[in-house]
Amino acid sequence: MLYRFTIILIFTIQGPLLAQNLPDSVYKCLANVAVLNADGFARLTYACKEIGHRLTGSPNGQKAEETLFAAFQTKGLDKVEYFPFPIKTWKRNSCQLEVVPRNSDHFVPIKSVSLANTASANGIWNIVDGGDGLDADLIPLASRIKGNCLMVNLDLTRRETGRQNLHRAEKVALALRYGASSVLFIHPREAEMVLTGTASLDGVPVSIPALCISGKEGKDIREWMKTSQLMAEIKVKNEISEGKARNVMAWVEAPVPTRETILVCGHLDSWDLGTGAVDNGIGSFTIPDIAQAIQSCKQHLRRNVLFLLTMGEEQGLLGSRALVAQWLKEGRLQEIKAVVNLDMTGNPLAFNDFDWPGANGFFEEADKNVRQFLPSFKEKRAHSPGLHSDHQPFMLEGIPTFSANSSMPDSVYACYHADCDNINLVQKSWMETSSLAHSILVLDLASRKKLGFSKMKPKKLVKWLKSHSLKEKLEISGEWKWN
Repeated sequence: MLYRFTIILIFTIQGPLLAQNLPDSVYKCLANVAVLNADGFARLTYACKEIGHRLTGSPNGQKAEETLFAAFQTKGLDKVEYFPFPIKTWKRNSCQLEVVPRNSDHFVPIKSVSLANTASANGIWNIVDGGDGLDADLIPLASRIKGNCLMVNLDLTRRETGRQNLHRAEKVALALRYGASSVLFIHPREAEMVLTGTASLDGVPVSIPALCISGKEGKDIREWMKTSQLMAEIKVKNEISEGKARNVMAWVEAPVPTRETILVCGHLDSWDLGTGAVDNGIGSFTIPDIAQAIQSCKQHLRRNVLFLLTMGEEQGLLGSRALVAQWLKEGRLQEIKAVVNLDMTGNPLAFNDFDWPGANGFFEEADKNVRQFLPSFKEKRAHSPGLHSDHQPFMLEGIPTFSANSSMPDSVYACYHADCDNINLVQKSWMETSSLAHSILVLDLASRKKLGFSKMKPKKLVKWLKSHSLKEKLEISGEWKWN
């Protein structure tokens, strides 16, 4: 009640115009709808309890698609439809890891979990400690890695200047380049916690098994390796088959017909160990509330707004890649003027403008607009582009992409891709805050006469990617398409 009272109190204050073209009353109405009518938390609670995980291609995933499709219809959006696309469905079965000294029968079972997009495997290999798994760590070990089990950290343990961590799938790609026969990832926390996640950057199953073990087990194995040459016996069974998934798409159309569109996206799928409340229920289940707020003031829009819930993000950005590929063929991608991505976005305290050229002036105004209704929204804006979420396929086509930085306890992030990612981690107010901040941002994007930023042409995009140290990661994943 305190949260709601604060908003109502702020509404009574008369102030100047909050944006270039829209009066104060429009933002008041928008904020009322974005928070007071929000039901994303209730819908997420239902999904976590009644559907469970939302693994792409599974019956649970299909139920989630249908649930959010119905949510958009309930919000009264202009058009709601599915975008189906083919996938390789992946399902985990058994995973067994035992560590044994060479020339010994003293096998020690180790708790482990398979990373996704790995096929079944059965073998025993010498363990080679690859440190943080970066190229600089592996070069001195090249002759030892080939044909063996490479053990690396998920996080960085050495943080001297110039060392930037890689995504787990990028580390698997490097392991393959060096000829490893299997990979063991060590969780960054010493607790008995393991996580899953894709071992493939493009959804194509990788040819070697990749497993995650806890930080505690990893520490024990490293101590043991000081006195013994250890081997890893891995027995993994997974199922890979042909399947399909569906993105959920919903539009709020500008009153004057236009092809210009602002895209708001978030991935609906989640891993099967938990119920994906934070990754990414907290983002995707907030999006229908944002859509309802934008729908309530659609008469002020100069651009259409497309709300996109993707499937397959966790297994290689499958849904967003499929959509971008299709729209490139149809010549429709040029209609997208900006992308706002909600991935694990709860209780945002600042926007991330990705250091996009020309975007600073727009966000200075947007920041002020949000602070009128969210006094907590006062953190310094981020300028940090990244990869491995659904904005990436759009960004690599030069389309402006943005997000928000969240403020949630470390205990929430500790459950990333783990079995503890459940609804008890989420607070209703975090989703309300996200709905409010993003609704104002999207309204500004869709209503301004001039945005001040635009699509980057290839030469400028290449320079920008290099300046933010993204070239190496894209090269490892095979996605650097420029000479």
